[in-house]
Amino acid sequence: MTTTPAGWSEADLAAVRRLKALGRSVDQHFVGRRLALDLLEVAVIAHEHVLLLGPPGTGKTDLVSRFAAGLGGRPFVRLLTRFTEPAELFGPVDVPAFQTEGRYRVRTEGMLPTAHVAFLDEIFQSGSPILNTLLTVMNERVFHHGHEAEPVPLITLVGAANSLPQDPSLLAFADRFLLRLTVPPVAASRLEELLAKGSALARGGPAGGDGHEWIDPASLDRLGRQLAHADLSGVAGEYAELVRELVGQGVTLSDRRIIRGLRLVAAAALRAERVRAEAADLWPLAHFWSDPAHAPVVQEAVRRRTGDPGEQPDEPVRRVRRLLSEARVLSRQVERGSPPAAVERTLRQLNALRLELMRVVPGEQEAARELASIIDTTLALLDQG
Repeated sequence: MTTTPAGWSEADLAAVRRLKALGRSVDQHFVGRRLALDLLEVAVIAHEHVLLLGPPGTGKTDLVSRFAAGLGGRPFVRLLTRFTEPAELFGPVDVPAFQTEGRYRVRTEGMLPTAHVAFLDEIFQSGSPILNTLLTVMNERVFHHGHEAEPVPLITLVGAANSLPQDPSLLAFADRFLLRLTVPPVAASRLEELLAKGSALARGGPAGGDGHEWIDPASLDRLGRQLAHADLSGVAGEYAELVRELVGQGVTLSDRRIIRGLRLVAAAALRAERVRAEAADLWPLAHFWSDPAHAPVVQEAVRRRTGDPGEQPDEPVRRVRRLLSEARVLSRQVERGSPPAAVERTLRQLNALRLELMRVVPGEQEAARELASIIDTTLALLDQG
């Protein structure tokens, strides 16, 4: 297989760009949720779990559902209460198997043990039997029923809650969510934009993932394996200094979080299409705090090392180059004779890039012409087919 100058295979590079295209597509349906989608993209590459904190009604369920639909299927979604039974998450007991064979097992079809993405709202409301099983599923990707251990294809589990619990046992469970993000209501200053998006959805919009698969779980598994090949030598010293600074300021970081934080850095580098990590790839660490009270300290320490992209005068130029680069790669994925469904999917991805270009640099005529030409060339493949 040929490789790109950056050391990526063409298939992996295309997978990363499809994942980012999915994020852009979902982002069109929301206001102020770009960071949440960025973290979800990192999470699925790293195969880590995400905790969303905030009040009800901020679109968390819809956001995760749309994102998960673009990964090739519906997510497993449940609202937990203190009365939720394990069977509601993991499946009912297989009574016929128990009666005829004396064998205890659970029918997991369509339940959490068979899901690639799961979203559990009010996750800290569930009881110990559920939490203990979730720990095994999240950590080991295994579901035990009876004497059998069933592999779990879970890529990421997203939990949601109003706030972190105070119970020490629940805090230990919460530590399994490596990434945390507070999702506040949309600010009043963006009310008109929120109402415009709501009006569009009320007229009837597509279901999650815009109704098609952007990237399949097998590609995500392959990207996850690439983490082992990421070169972290350039940021190892910076990472160690960051951890020392945070611990010195009283920030609570378990050994688990410190070790697995490196996976976030590697995932951010791969998402940025780099094999060798740079200081900018430390940005997800702003969201690996344990105590919300420590979040500002962690975020400031990370910001000083990554810099604020908004302060870079050439940022629009670099984003235009990135968008055009992604468009060129996408256009090479289809050719004369490609299935119409593949061409149509590429056209949707190219159109998402066009919309982002218009939003980022509305007056960039040269880039807009090149992107329009790529779209026209790709569109012509449907006629040739």
